[in-house]
Amino acid sequence: MTIDSLLPKELSEILNSPEFDDEAGMLIESMDYTDNDLVISFSIRFSSDKNTANQLWQISMPDIEMAHVLKDWTQDIEIYSNHVSLLEYHDINSELYFKGTTDNSQGLYIDIVNALLQLSNNWIEVAKYLLTPERVNELSQQGYGLFARGPKTVLQIYAECLKANGIKPIFIGEYDPVIEYKVLKLLKLGESYFISHAFLFERIT
Repeated sequence: MTIDSLLPKELSEILNSPEFDDEAGMLIESMDYTDNDLVISFSIRFSSDKNTANQLWQISMPDIEMAHVLKDWTQDIEIYSNHVSLLEYHDINSELYFKGTTDNSQGLYIDIVNALLQLSNNWIEVAKYLLTPERVNELSQQGYGLFARGPKTVLQIYAECLKANGIKPIFIGEYDPVIEYKVLKLLKLGESYFISHAFLFERIT
């Protein structure tokens, strides 16, 4: 994962200041959708420092692709240009077929879980790429067929797990991502995340 230094200088200085200690934090206050654009407002609150005024900021996100919002108190805000959550937009897509069987479908499932967690230790970020134990068991007895389709980075993880369990992986086809998707970035604000072409910050108060 690659973290970009795209936060405004003023905001970075605030987040790194002594005033922004263990009791300070950020909270999403509102959201406003207009067509495909999203504007969120978030506050910076200095709960124990009576000499430092709270602040309100806005982030404009043109042509937003994804938004997941939880209004949780946080001290973390980061922008990524390379992240597991961006694989479906940035990565080559392919189809993974297989040939062979295994009597240890539970071991195969555990191998896949552990390997996916190497992409991110955040379970939520990799869960969408995880097959159910029942599906892995079904496929492991099938002998031949389509195992999965999607980002090749993920399929290569599946392929290594299949090989380790005596099943031959077979890749078929490669499909380049849509050009405009390659510039998408990810913004994480606590447990909230947004995927957009740009993140434009403005301090309101």
